[in-house]
Amino acid sequence: MPASNRLPVLSLALASGAMDAFTFLALGRVFTSNMTGNLVLLGVSAGHGRFSEALGSLVALTAFVCGLVATFRFTVSTTGWTARTRLALGAELGLLIALALAWALSGPRLPMIATAALAMGIQSAITHRLHTFIGSTTFITGALTSSISRHLTPGTGPPHLPELVAVLLALTLGAAAATVTLHLLPAAAPVIALLGAALALISSTR
Repeated sequence: MPASNRLPVLSLALASGAMDAFTFLALGRVFTSNMTGNLVLLGVSAGHGRFSEALGSLVALTAFVCGLVATFRFTVSTTGWTARTRLALGAELGLLIALALAWALSGPRLPMIATAALAMGIQSAITHRLHTFIGSTTFITGALTSSISRHLTPGTGPPHLPELVAVLLALTLGAAAATVTLHLLPAAAPVIALLGAALALISSTR
């Protein structure tokens, strides 16, 4: 991974982990970053007849896809950090600020889920445009599989294991930080993801 991408990618991984922990614990058992897990939760909720939770997962999926489509269109033919990718990250940051304010004011659940998922969809598209080995900070399973495969299969490219471990740790740290904040200072719980995105934006300009 280029040195210019390390801190931004780790910061976004932290934001992703923090956001999934926050939305799962505070907004009704829904993931807004990890759509594989979100689809599983959608099936589980529907199977148990918990249609309110199922609706939250469906809203998250829809908003996430909207974030992807809008950002990929906005950054078409873009690679790496450019004015457009930074503007998109600025849009994510704005959405996370709106989410933090809505949470502090006890806003309605579904719009907050939609806002969080839209922000994470934007983030996923941005990290995809960076063309790093990780692919996306909202989907780590693919990077984990590729890294282990490259490590055990000669001639298939560098496994990037140290970078992968760092991303996994950042994701876990974000989730842990959001969980602790939710228990100790609930009003500030969404701020962890916001800080991660802000650090990514600042470090992307260095």
